[in-house]
Amino acid sequence: MKIKKEFNIEKSEEAIFIAKIADALSHPLRVALIDYVSKKNKVRNDVCNKDLVEHFPYSQSSLSQHVKKLREANLFTVEYVDKFSFYSVNKQTMETFCKELLKK
Repeated sequence: MKIKKEFNIEKSEEAIFIAKIADALSHPLRVALIDYVSKKNKVRNDVCNKDLVEHFPYSQSSLSQHVKKLREANLFTVEYVDKFSFYSVNKQTMETFCKELLKK
């Protein structure tokens, strides 16, 4: 997300952070990806592109675009092993988002 004009609001860094995460969560598939990867991370640590393609009825290229959006928002972390990419949910980003969103 790019902000074209400077704006002066209280706690703008927090507002930008919340908006960035909310934008990444604005598509139902990305929410489903987070849910799937989070559940798989509890059982085992490795979730790769192959797992996503097998589970979701979307093409690999479409899934990659959604994963890219989640990675840019720091909601997914990726570990590269040889030619494979393994994904995990960044729990710290999720926790920070929830805390910031629920602040008074």
